[in-house]
Amino acid sequence: MLDLAGRRELKVGWRIILAGLIGAMFGISALPFYTLGVFIRPLSEGFGWSRAAIQLGFTVQMVGMLAVAWAYGLLTDRWGARRVALLSQVGLGLGLLAVSLVQSLPQWYAAWFLVALLGAGTSPISWTRGVAGWFDAARGTALGLTLAGTGLTAVLAPPLVTSVVAGYGWRAGYLALAAGVLLVALPVVALLFREPARAPSPVALAPAGLGRREAFASRRFWLMVLVFFLVTFAVSGIIPTIVPLLMDRGFAAAEAALFASLAGAAVILGRVIAGILLDRFWAPAVAAAFLVLPALSCLALGTGEATDPALIAVSVVLVGLAAGAEFDIVAYMVSRYFGMAHYGLIYSQLMMAMLVGGGLGPPVFGRAYDAAGSYAPMLLSSAAIFALAPLLLLALGRYPSQAPASARA
Repeated sequence: MLDLAGRRELKVGWRIILAGLIGAMFGISALPFYTLGVFIRPLSEGFGWSRAAIQLGFTVQMVGMLAVAWAYGLLTDRWGARRVALLSQVGLGLGLLAVSLVQSLPQWYAAWFLVALLGAGTSPISWTRGVAGWFDAARGTALGLTLAGTGLTAVLAPPLVTSVVAGYGWRAGYLALAAGVLLVALPVVALLFREPARAPSPVALAPAGLGRREAFASRRFWLMVLVFFLVTFAVSGIIPTIVPLLMDRGFAAAEAALFASLAGAAVILGRVIAGILLDRFWAPAVAAAFLVLPALSCLALGTGEATDPALIAVSVVLVGLAAGAEFDIVAYMVSRYFGMAHYGLIYSQLMMAMLVGGGLGPPVFGRAYDAAGSYAPMLLSSAAIFALAPLLLLALGRYPSQAPASARA
């Protein structure tokens, strides 16, 4: 349970959390990713493109995010999260409109790069910075509830978009996504999302923390980069392999998909539960609890012994909980170890490391399967990552006391 100060913060700042949750639901990190699968077959049938060529559009978007994430992080520190989020929501809507108009593969790739260029400010950089600045005692809970929005997208968006595409075609599907951003999320954020300078909490009135050069030269920063790159690599490799792995073990496609859906539900739970725990316990300890346990999942799945449905369900849930907790933990650690003065830029650099890890995971797992005829080598390697990498975070030490950045050049 939160203390009195935490409950007061939530009572005052619930509108910020709601706006951040809606913004994350309709943001670039969730909406294109969780709906891409709905469009693959219609695009392939309509244009004759291969599935690999279509999915390369997501890779182009990731490259675009890597190119501009640092700039959006810098802008959130200078302009504020609200302004960047609103402008980028307009940009994301326009980018999705551009996707709906493509006629060729080059246009498809160009449109996805445009989505990243204009819409990167709707990533967790903006939402977590805006929310973290409003909260202190309830910061973890607030971040967990906000980032649960991406999990809700994973649950709600595919069936809704599928119905639109089935009835009106793939172009209408992307028009619907654009309309969701511009007509649903944008008004909510404009109405409810406010800069923390207007909050009653003293933490919002005097941003403090390390200077940029001091943060990027610190051992703590590079330790976080290493750990979260490795963990994201492992998580992003495992989750897409759940269905084919279980089908290789003799499960029907519907049964395998049901297990995969458990991972999606666990992502939402992981974000909320981890956020609550971060307000009560030391963040590296929470990270170790959530990120070490999937080592057991990898051992169970990688040895080929996991055929019992209950054991498989537990294994999948542990991976999903880790996937959900990871982004909460990163956002919270940045705010506690580096402060809010340059939060956007510092968080963006960690997000870039996670983007690279997330982008490498699926193809590396796929290549390893092609070479070995099994996912076992990568699952056992991932077990080692989960067992060892999160423990490095225990070396981060106590949260530092933070002076204003102007006093810590």
